[in-house]
Amino acid sequence: MSSGYTIELDWETVDHVVVGQLRNTWEALKGNLGNGDWVFVWGDQEADDAEIQKRIDALELLLAWYSTPDELVEMGLKEGA
Repeated sequence: MSSGYTIELDWETVDHVVVGQLRNTWEALKGNLGNGDWVFVWGDQEADDAEIQKRIDALELLLAWYSTPDELVEMGLKEGA
């Protein structure tokens, strides 16, 4: 027998959670770029950086969709007004 909880979230809250997770991943991958952590391609920094950059670019597209203009400015993905 399992018990659980039902939680209702509005879209603004869901977007905030999604942006937080995407941003954490984006920042972590930016930190991995060029530092020899071997995230995707072990032993080949250039190939690893190329794979990391692909994911960074994809995350930036998602962040542009889910983030507010102010969040994009804060992340440096958009110039402030």
